[in-house]
Amino acid sequence: MNPTPSPSTGHSSRHTDLSVDRRGFLETVGLGSLGALLASSAGGRTLMSAESENSKVWQPISDRKVRVGIVGYGVCRFGADFGFQDHPNVEIVAVSDLIPERRAGLMQACRCTQSYESLEVLVRDPKIEAVFVATDAPSHARHCIEVLNHGKHVMTAVPAVWGSLEDAERLVEAVQRTGLKYMMAETSCYHAACHAMRQIYCAGGFGRLVYSEGEYYHYSPTPIASFNNWRVGSPPLWYPTHSTAYYVGVTGKRFTSVSCLGFRAGFPAFAPGANRYQNPFTDEIALFETSEGGVSRMSMCKSIHGRVDETGRVFGERGYMTGLQYHGTLEERPDLTRPALPPGVPPGGHGGSHGQLMHEFISAILEDRQPLVNVRDALAMTVPGIVAHQSALSDGERLKIPQLG
Repeated sequence: MNPTPSPSTGHSSRHTDLSVDRRGFLETVGLGSLGALLASSAGGRTLMSAESENSKVWQPISDRKVRVGIVGYGVCRFGADFGFQDHPNVEIVAVSDLIPERRAGLMQACRCTQSYESLEVLVRDPKIEAVFVATDAPSHARHCIEVLNHGKHVMTAVPAVWGSLEDAERLVEAVQRTGLKYMMAETSCYHAACHAMRQIYCAGGFGRLVYSEGEYYHYSPTPIASFNNWRVGSPPLWYPTHSTAYYVGVTGKRFTSVSCLGFRAGFPAFAPGANRYQNPFTDEIALFETSEGGVSRMSMCKSIHGRVDETGRVFGERGYMTGLQYHGTLEERPDLTRPALPPGVPPGGHGGSHGQLMHEFISAILEDRQPLVNVRDALAMTVPGIVAHQSALSDGERLKIPQLG
């Protein structure tokens, strides 16, 4: 299914009707959990402390400034929330949002004096060499392709595509044809625990993963505000990457098949005919086969009362991790702390991941290398959720997942 794309505006919204504010919750839990995980448990080793991470010092790699344009300043203010304006290797050239008041707010937040009325106009500015696309999810693929076609690197908010395998194929083609940098800003990839899991996996501390879990909970009894109401009644696993990052973002491996079931909480937005997606499910829980012969359970749930969280666990032949506790055979651990950020760059929301993602994108441009979540990994996190929703609509039929990129 490929819904009609929407013009550019703010990407994400804070759900003000909830008793728990999503951004504040994730900032508090994600950053504070480092300090809270210092106590060891029986048979496990705590792998880092807040002090060890904070003691790292950023070392500049260049004095060049990447000239950046930013598009989208929705209710969550993501256009400014990733801290591009605070990075010493960034110059904000221009910003854009379709709504004039938001456009003015983004200019102020980014300390920028130039704005354009749309992404389509902004990308024509020859001074801009990279664009952060923080627009509505149905427009992500189209907007990123537009940026790439104008010769500019691009970082996008999640997910990479919105319910469309055809858009996924077009996006891969654009990245390969242009040879430019593409990065998806998946926040779970730079959660402290997920980052540590990735380092342990690369050091051989898990072996092959037998089983893994990724969970995104966002209690939403009423629809979260969004541009043109794109979130209203949306299929849960069309927004899968906060969960699937706890496998793809740890191992770099792929999901190859899926069986998924949905749950119907009876919220009004999911009643017959109530949403543009013809989607009845408030929650979807998928069981994936992995390319290394294991199994992953990935879920996105909107009806579990009061819970707003992104988390995951990994279990391998040589060890396992839940949170920052490693249990296993690896004797000499690698550095598990996240990269140091430049002075003045805030860690940001979603467990202190925003600043890390922005810094990774800018560093990839300066070092002329692939960023952490390139187009292949972005689609490996996104496309399985699209197929999982198809499976849920077919009562859990096991379906193959196309491998793109």
